[in-house]
Amino acid sequence: MLENIEFIIPCAGKSTRNYPQSKGIAHKSLLPFGSVRLIDHVLKQIFEAGGRYVTLVCSNQETIDNFKEALAPCPDIEAKLREKGRASIADALKSTEIPADARIQYVIQKKPLGTAHVLGLAHRLSKDKHACMIFPDDIYIDKDPKNGHLKKMLDTFLIDEKQILLTGIWQEDVRNNAIIDKGRLIEKPLNPSNNIGGFSPMMIPKPILDYMESKVDGLEDGTFKPFLVGNEWVYTDGINRFLDMQEGLCSYDLRMFLKDEDDLYMDTGALPLYEHALLHSLLFLSVYKEKHMKYIKDILGK
Repeated sequence: MLENIEFIIPCAGKSTRNYPQSKGIAHKSLLPFGSVRLIDHVLKQIFEAGGRYVTLVCSNQETIDNFKEALAPCPDIEAKLREKGRASIADALKSTEIPADARIQYVIQKKPLGTAHVLGLAHRLSKDKHACMIFPDDIYIDKDPKNGHLKKMLDTFLIDEKQILLTGIWQEDVRNNAIIDKGRLIEKPLNPSNNIGGFSPMMIPKPILDYMESKVDGLEDGTFKPFLVGNEWVYTDGINRFLDMQEGLCSYDLRMFLKDEDDLYMDTGALPLYEHALLHSLLFLSVYKEKHMKYIKDILGK
């Protein structure tokens, strides 16, 4: 069990990029994915990697209540499914249960003040921990689930807890990503110096979170205005500012932790991307995958 790492999942967005499928639901991470939901897939990977402390950052109490209901165990329904001979569905439902030794907590981000603000807010509830931030629309299908991308990243971080690790994925066009250039993060570079884009999960050491947490009140009352573009303080700028303050004092290793080529990454943050991922999940991850595959072949055969 990882006692010193908090897994932070930002869930405060309005999910409009996934409309109309996300319209009317608490958050896009509750959309279907195979026989479960996107949030179930992310949480399962966290728990299988040894994580037990999770913070969901939501926009309001209603969203929190929806998540609590969505993640609550259903032993009675599971039992009825088994009685009716629907063991595969019961197993899928069982797989969404939160382990008894895990803890999920919630915090409200009242205004969309950016991902650095998200990290600072969440850190107030877990001041003794490092953070692993995971955007719930970054989905990985690991070739080896027992030693998947998240676990390998965590193992690497624990060797030296002064590392700042972003998931690195080669992209033909990284102008919508963050890259590392000359020891700093460049958000959405106009003229990228490399093609390794930064994604979640990402590991952020406690001292950086302490710094971000110290700016939460200033962000909210307007006395701290770090915005380069718009009205949000993003994690890239928060990390860069911390590194600038540490210049010559102590060394932090900022780098990309490259995704294994055998592990599949799927972005579900916009409707066409989500639909592609959903198709994959139905054909390869659903309890009905054989039936789905046969149906697709029948359609294509016609």
